[in-house]
Amino acid sequence: MKNVKTVLATGAAAAAIALGPTPAMAELEASAAVSNIYLFRGVDQGGGSGAVSGDLVYSHDSGVYGGIWASSASNFGNGGEIDTFAGWSGSFGDLGVDIGVLDYYYPGAGGNADNWGKGLTEAYLGLSFAGVEFYYYDQISGKSVALDDNTYMSLSYGMDKFSAVLGFADFEEATGQTFDNDYMHLDLSYAFNDNLSFTLTKVVDKDDDLALEDDVQVVVSYSIPLM
Repeated sequence: MKNVKTVLATGAAAAAIALGPTPAMAELEASAAVSNIYLFRGVDQGGGSGAVSGDLVYSHDSGVYGGIWASSASNFGNGGEIDTFAGWSGSFGDLGVDIGVLDYYYPGAGGNADNWGKGLTEAYLGLSFAGVEFYYYDQISGKSVALDDNTYMSLSYGMDKFSAVLGFADFEEATGQTFDNDYMHLDLSYAFNDNLSFTLTKVVDKDDDLALEDDVQVVVSYSIPLM
């Protein structure tokens, strides 16, 4: 389940499913979590409010997996967020490979095609070697603020209960916009135990005109297995 949780951490819910110790692979797993911040790629998506989330994941010995993750918080409307994903993970010698598709759906968002629609879809590729993981996400459908050519990359490393994630978001700018939407963030996490984790996150590089929080934020999350 390490790859599945990494996908969710960098692509959907780092606050709820933090990097750290993960359970052994099973056919069907479910968990619930609560956090003080809904952190998505270094950015508080819930406007300072907490979030309750849950996930259900099926995995097969062949490496094929799929699942659903839902959160009470979302940056787009008040209807929360529902993410579905499917992929394959395996290894070639010491090189780990993870490929799949991740779909974001926002029930409370408007459907105006000139703004945020109901959701979007990304394809992703993950590579891991000697404890270092690299993930690349490419938006393949849907629109974000009338733009549809966004990518995200993350480089992470974990050791015992500690982990670090350096992420870079590359967003296309609107016609005539005078500043970049791109930014870089750093997350440092500590897993106190299998349930409780802490994350320090900070946007470390961005255009001065981009409205993102500059201060260090602290994310506290607590998760419990349901099955």
